[in-house]
Amino acid sequence: MTNKKPGDETIGGLPSFARAEDSFIGRSPSTSGVQKPVTAEAAPEVSQGKWRERVFTPRGVMSRGEILQALETGLREAVGSANHQRVAFEAVRKSWLPALRQALEQAGGDGIDAWLLSVLKPPGRNAMDPLFGELADAIGRMRARADLAGLEEEGLKTIELVRKVLEFAKPRKLSFKQMERELEGKLEVDELLLVRLSSDDELTRRLREIGSTMEQLRDQLKSRPGQQPDGMFSNFVRLKAEVKVLDAEFKRRASQPSP
Repeated sequence: MTNKKPGDETIGGLPSFARAEDSFIGRSPSTSGVQKPVTAEAAPEVSQGKWRERVFTPRGVMSRGEILQALETGLREAVGSANHQRVAFEAVRKSWLPALRQALEQAGGDGIDAWLLSVLKPPGRNAMDPLFGELADAIGRMRARADLAGLEEEGLKTIELVRKVLEFAKPRKLSFKQMERELEGKLEVDELLLVRLSSDDELTRRLREIGSTMEQLRDQLKSRPGQQPDGMFSNFVRLKAEVKVLDAEFKRRASQPSP
């Protein structure tokens, strides 16, 4: 792996950070159902999964200590510099996303798989590795605290949650199976994480932003009949995948009993 920076995709102004490999990478399906190693021509970063081939941008992986240090620093700086809980919360979440993605990649197991199944193919199933859902619940508690002291208290609990998961003897690396199967790899881990960590109002704003952008892209594509699809078309397809997840997450939340 190298320290090459990822691509320039963004969601809500936040960069799409580290890609990572999962059990699909470096393997291809066989007609017998038994997976075989891909030939040497395939780079290790190229997913040879059944659903699509996908290139993951190589990057250096943060150590457990670096992940926890980034979380602690982000919380301390946000609480120390803000004069309002909401401002501090937004700063914490933004600074935490890269580290939380790293934590998920290293110990998320089937958390995203289970969530995607629950929203796209309800009722889905329960996750064997609950870190993804536990992080969403923890961030929700941080958002709900009305003062800076309460935000910091919940933030420290969230950091401790991550610490305990990462210190398991053999935490299971994140599975990308349903990201490939259901979304064809169109969305990245941090984009899905941000959907799960967003409030209903934030999801509504994002849907409106996407709707406006897709209308512009649709008009531009119609004005270029007969031309080969390019980055504009790819972006349109990616936004469709995001809308699919946002809409499904809204429905999942609406079906949940009120607290």
